[in-house]
Amino acid sequence: MRRVGTVGKFTAALLVFAFGLYAAPKAAAAFRNVQAGTEAPAFKLADLSGNEVSLDSFRGDNAVLVVFWATWSSRSLDELRDVQKLVAAFGPKGLKAVAVNVEHEHATDDDLRMIKEKAASLNLTYPVLLDKGLDTFRNYGVVAVPSTGVLARGNVLREAFNGYPSFVFLDLKARVEELLGLRPKETAVAAKADTSHKPTRPALLNYNLGRRLFAFGMPDKAEPKLRSAAAADPKWAAPNVLLGEVLLSRSGKDPGKVAEARKAFEAAVASEEGNVVARTGLARVYWLSGQGADAEREVDAALKKSATYPPALLLKASILARKGDVPGAEKLVREAIELNPRDPATHALAGRAYEEAKDLVKAAAMYRKAWELNGEH
Repeated sequence: MRRVGTVGKFTAALLVFAFGLYAAPKAAAAFRNVQAGTEAPAFKLADLSGNEVSLDSFRGDNAVLVVFWATWSSRSLDELRDVQKLVAAFGPKGLKAVAVNVEHEHATDDDLRMIKEKAASLNLTYPVLLDKGLDTFRNYGVVAVPSTGVLARGNVLREAFNGYPSFVFLDLKARVEELLGLRPKETAVAAKADTSHKPTRPALLNYNLGRRLFAFGMPDKAEPKLRSAAAADPKWAAPNVLLGEVLLSRSGKDPGKVAEARKAFEAAVASEEGNVVARTGLARVYWLSGQGADAEREVDAALKKSATYPPALLLKASILARKGDVPGAEKLVREAIELNPRDPATHALAGRAYEEAKDLVKAAAMYRKAWELNGEH
């Protein structure tokens, strides 16, 4: 009975916390806090020789790759190797890259030695930076390791990828060629349309203000700003995605907000059909409303677009667990945690999946881990 009490104590607070962490719309579901079409947050980090490298130094470059990685992630090493291939091929034509290591909250001397060994073994010629304290990691809101941002001139985020599935190399290559002007226009359009929407200034200003208000725990004040942002630019999905999250956060006191959240997520999907976060948000609304089949349809659509988006993986795990497919649910939980083992939100949502499977011991362990990781921040 004590274990059940532990789960009950953690569940409410941690689920609100977890959904809040994943609230901000993402470019290709890779970053919580950076939307495609907006400028990537600046950073100044030391490289492996102790020299400071600033993202601002790349503002004049037409194509920049920013890779968040760790030695414990095998996919990270695959990506660093492939990015080196791109730098070798396109560096003379203007491509730049930086690799931001996000090993641990408090990296040890052994961690540093391992990072240097891995970088040396891959013969990397681009800067490898150390994100001590993981401040840059959290500022971007990285949802999986590795995650990669593709920046255009002015450090504007054009696109982002998480988890580095096998097809991403060709996408990265195509986008680099486009940004460097190495693909004929018609070929580039046929290969991959530019899906990054450039928001209007009024929409961007209201969105940024609404996002900050929500982050500071003022959803009631954030809501009108996000509605204004959505009205100012109906083609931009981000305001409606975050509006949906804000409305869900207020639904405890006003159940009618759930229906409003559904409309917001539907509007986001209508303006950007492939938006993984919008699809996942809509799936969550269905799930909370008891519409399991509709929830599964939407989350499957999200996973088809991005099979390495942890919130979608964990919602699918909850769905499978409720249907009795506990092995299938546990497989998805493992995949999600492998993508970002230091993320408290991932563990909190994994706890919810174990609750659906009625395994309260594992649920409690996941909630406790989420609580501990959040305390490190």
